[in-house]
Amino acid sequence: MMAGTTMGRAGALGTILAGSAVLLGGCSLGMSSGTSDDGTRSVTVGPTGEVETRAEPRFDRSIPPEVGRPRSVSLPDVDEFTLENGLTVAVVEKDDLPVVSLRLQFRGGARVLTPGQAGLSTLVAEMLSEGTADRSANEFAEAVEALGASFGSTGGIDVNTIRMDLLASQLGDGLGLLAEATLRPAFPEEALERVKAERLARILQSRDDPSTLANEAFAKVLYGEEHPYGQPLLGTEETVSAIDRDAVMGYYRARYEPGSALLVVAGDVDSYELRGRLEELFETWEGMAGITPAFEIPEATPETTIYIVDKPGAAQSEIRMGRVAIDYAEPDFLTLNVMNTVLGGSFTSRLNTRIREEKGYSYGAGSSFQRRQLPGPFLARSAVYTPVTDSSVVEFVRELGRLGTEDVPEGELDQARNYVAFRLPQRFQTASDLAARVGEIYLYDLSPDYYDDFVDETLAVDADAVRDAARRWLDLSRMVIVVAGDRELIEDPLRALGIGPVIVLEGPAPASEEDR
Repeated sequence: MMAGTTMGRAGALGTILAGSAVLLGGCSLGMSSGTSDDGTRSVTVGPTGEVETRAEPRFDRSIPPEVGRPRSVSLPDVDEFTLENGLTVAVVEKDDLPVVSLRLQFRGGARVLTPGQAGLSTLVAEMLSEGTADRSANEFAEAVEALGASFGSTGGIDVNTIRMDLLASQLGDGLGLLAEATLRPAFPEEALERVKAERLARILQSRDDPSTLANEAFAKVLYGEEHPYGQPLLGTEETVSAIDRDAVMGYYRARYEPGSALLVVAGDVDSYELRGRLEELFETWEGMAGITPAFEIPEATPETTIYIVDKPGAAQSEIRMGRVAIDYAEPDFLTLNVMNTVLGGSFTSRLNTRIREEKGYSYGAGSSFQRRQLPGPFLARSAVYTPVTDSSVVEFVRELGRLGTEDVPEGELDQARNYVAFRLPQRFQTASDLAARVGEIYLYDLSPDYYDDFVDETLAVDADAVRDAARRWLDLSRMVIVVAGDRELIEDPLRALGIGPVIVLEGPAPASEEDR
């Protein structure tokens, strides 16, 4: 329907323009214009024959325009208050558009699970969309759709989040639906069995996915089987099969409590009016914050070790290289951000340029520091053609080592600094963006002025700081390398590299025809 409307308007516009051309032609104005061969002047002939010559600016298109200074960004003022039941509310008033973003987040996520509970937190989050005590799943979805809103619930490593985005005019009804889903989920048995079956099907499919095999093996090697960061978010066949409604209710009652929650409201909203409405909606909700277990930071490996996950017949090898690195409180993160941009954080980074553009081993390669409440991993990654698996590992080792021994040229460093600084405003564009940024500030206990000096400090990162950071965090002796691929073809070449010990991991059995 929209396409038809657009086409109709275009046709009407064409008719008007055609009519204008006829009228102008009938007047015989005799106007013409042209540009000289050197492109520096234009000539116009008027209706009475006079000639006008205008000088045009000369452009050298071989020289790119100068890049201006990146704009600093600050988090808007946040009005924080606490409801009588202990729920913390953070409000950011942004009235340029009549929209509101709601983000209700709960500390914990998968980080509070024991190894035998892997997958439980994400399954509980998924079940929050499966109906309430007042409505079925379809009825709830229809109520959200009637408001022109979007609703979702996700389970993460450190946090579970319920999100809703809607028009400001529908905020009252939207808050009612948010409270209904949060306070009165039904967790129907039939829906639980269906969601579990779908989850188990995804887990079985992942047995044939080298990328998933590499990711899960990398996490397990780094953190061990007892640490929550070493467990797959989706769970395993054994842990998901064991989840029943009592387990779902137990996690919900322990973790979806006002004492461990933060509600962020960003957009066209009045904070004073909102508070009264929230007190009314959530007055029956009670509960203090659940205990979050403590975990030891895994010790780094004493030497570079290569782990192989066998995937017979794989046309590509999935490479993961990294170590346990930083948490959200890491004071040198801005330096690491610039360093990683040089290494593998952008399309023009060294890893992607070398492995994709110069060598042609892969469609892409990159790296990242994954920030979490506990130290998260540094990860360099790529999927490469099987015969060049060993050569690709050599390139990874080479590029990581260079950063600690050679100064990054100023031009390359300046490009990386600008890349980081210029991308910052994108993270503050919408009400949803603002809600996410405020949520991060609270979840990771960051300073409210965290972003105030982000640009200035990023632009101040120099080659010495990058080299020192690389020596500390990219120390090859502390790296593990995980390769998921055809063991028969890759094991001997990887051993011949002499980088370190090679260990073959016992992976999950491929999905059988019966499983499929």
